Amino acid sequence: MERGGLTEKVVRDKVLIFRFVDVGKLPPPVLQFVEVSFGYTPENLIYKNIDFGVDLDSRVALVGPNGAGKSTLLKLMTGDLHPTDGMVRRHNHLRIAQFHQHLAEKLNLDMSALQYMMREYPGNEEEKMRAAIGKFGLTGKAQVMPMNHLSDGQKARVIFAWLAYRQPHMLLLDEPTNHLDIETIDSLAEALSEWDGGLVLVSHDFRLINQVAQEIWVCENQAVTRWEGDIMGFKEHLRRKAGLSD
Repeated sequence: MERGGLTEKVVRDKVLIFRFVDVGKLPPPVLQFVEVSFGYTPENLIYKNIDFGVDLDSRVALVGPNGAGKSTLLKLMTGDLHPTDGMVRRHNHLRIAQFHQHLAEKLNLDMSALQYMMREYPGNEEEKMRAAIGKFGLTGKAQVMPMNHLSDGQKARVIFAWLAYRQPHMLLLDEPTNHLDIETIDSLAEALSEWDGGLVLVSHDFRLINQVAQEIWVCENQAVTRWEGDIMGFKEHLRRKAGLSD
């Protein structure tokens, strides 16, 4: 079914069930940007004097044109990048996990998913690692065969299992639906909706955004501004801007 140009979720028997472990709350503020400016060179700022906060009840989708700095903003949140000016404050006990496509490059494809998890989290029993992988729809032989025999979507599930085992308070997801089919995306969306942590999402998949995001933030013109509406309203705004409105 379609509504507003989006394909609606089709109700069907669950094929996969993803699960993130609830980690409880941290008192706010959890993550704060205070007068933050950033540019890879001083004369070309991507962001200028931005202020906002993200807490554990935040469900934010970052949208904007390519090159506007959405992935850069996630790296500023994690500390992989540092502000040119201003300050990023993080709660002392905050655990952040970030999903991005380059994580697949860190997988040793000669290993199985089970071997990989046991190497990454040494000292844990095999059954515990099997259960952790199973929470993301990878079971049976798929856990023990070399990962070079897994599909790209199955490898993505291994990465989600690896991230989830760290029990993050906040997930930063950069294009998480690449290589995932609709059933897997629905399972991911349901798991994110039921999880009690904070979420910041970068995705071209408006369908996923519609399922999980409660706020839309637009990254553009060196600023981050909140869109007063949902993703379908933003999509229509883009259509009008491009002269494509009915």
